[in-house]
Amino acid sequence: MYPTLYVFIVGPPGVGKTVVTSITQKLWVDLPDHKVAPNSVSRASLIDALAKAERKIIVPKAASQVISFNSLLVVANEFGVLVPGYDNEFMNTLTDIYDGKRYVEEKRSSKLEINMKSPQFIIFAATTPSYLNSVMPEGAWDQGFISRVILVYSGETQLRTLFPQDAIDDKPYKELLHDLEIIGNLYGEVTFTSEAATAIDMWHLAKGPPAPDYPKLAHYNTRRTQHLLKLCMVAATSRRNDLIITLDDFHEALNWLLEAEKYMPDIFRSMAQGGDARALEDCHYYALQVYAKEKANVDGARLIEFLQNRVPAHSVERILDLMVKSRLLSKELDGYKPRAKRVM
Repeated sequence: MYPTLYVFIVGPPGVGKTVVTSITQKLWVDLPDHKVAPNSVSRASLIDALAKAERKIIVPKAASQVISFNSLLVVANEFGVLVPGYDNEFMNTLTDIYDGKRYVEEKRSSKLEINMKSPQFIIFAATTPSYLNSVMPEGAWDQGFISRVILVYSGETQLRTLFPQDAIDDKPYKELLHDLEIIGNLYGEVTFTSEAATAIDMWHLAKGPPAPDYPKLAHYNTRRTQHLLKLCMVAATSRRNDLIITLDDFHEALNWLLEAEKYMPDIFRSMAQGGDARALEDCHYYALQVYAKEKANVDGARLIEFLQNRVPAHSVERILDLMVKSRLLSKELDGYKPRAKRVM
């Protein structure tokens, strides 16, 4: 298994996704001896770029002192630029190369043969839930590519001053670039301390608790151990160069994974037709029905539970607040009292 990662950061427009991908792209471009893919590619041109992205590392202790492999860094500020529409052949190619095994392709129109013994993509892309909803057919969530992707979601918008008083300090950037250069030249088999191996194995054999239970993540769940092991490599190399995964690395990697998985279902809730406006309408109707049946104000916890199954967690309080401000609900001591819509 190789430390190949496909990571998508997902969120509504305006939350700062491209800030993260742009910084990553700059770091990758500034790394010597690393190849970055073009912004817009077809399946064929991406394979051509990977074939040209040959890296050679000198390893004095290895049987063959010069290690050669193909590694291409793919960053997309908008996943829709990289993949304008769902293409089975394109997705299957990304799936095939994920494991780092030999890839061979012959061009019918020429004598060109692509033969890569150890190919690798690292993909880091930003996208919105609505784009995933429009481009990914229903059956795609049961297929191989998306189960290999770690989806990181946030819907929070953080406003910052446009005129910061502090001078821009490029020292952290230079230090991070220096560390990435070292990491990019590490080579060899990763090993585990006995404590780390025991902890990972116990988690794996217990089916990785707590596992996401959202239906569309069922096939993703089958690869969670693989994702965790790859993140363990990231945690280990972020601290040391000895290629040994410790118990602390396992705990840090697991925290990363569980935090990402906690918000993954919000992606699918954001995909729901109608979005927040539809959820507001449905919640108002639900509150009216409960009030009419029970002749009592509706407990806030019931409305929160109703909305949590329809919208991302960060939208729940905002929708309730909007319903109060628009006088669809009035907040009472013992809960919420629904009000009939005013006819204009």
